[in-house]
Amino acid sequence: MPVYVFECNVCGATFERKSNMNDDLSEVICPNGHTKVHRNYSVPTVIFKGSGFYVNDNRSRVSKASYDQRT
Repeated sequence: MPVYVFECNVCGATFERKSNMNDDLSEVICPNGHTKVHRNYSVPTVIFKGSGFYVNDNRSRVSKASYDQRT
């Protein structure tokens, strides 16, 4: 389940709520009882797994030789 971060428009409190992807997030209530909140969006975490993400991966011999000559 994803964790969403909300901020209250009235008191400025920041809080998190864990919910399913299909839950209605329009009915979120601030811990201080206010109903006017908005969701804060953040950059997702990206994890690269597998080969192909480094200079020496998936290179042809010609390009690898030219890279070795430059260093």
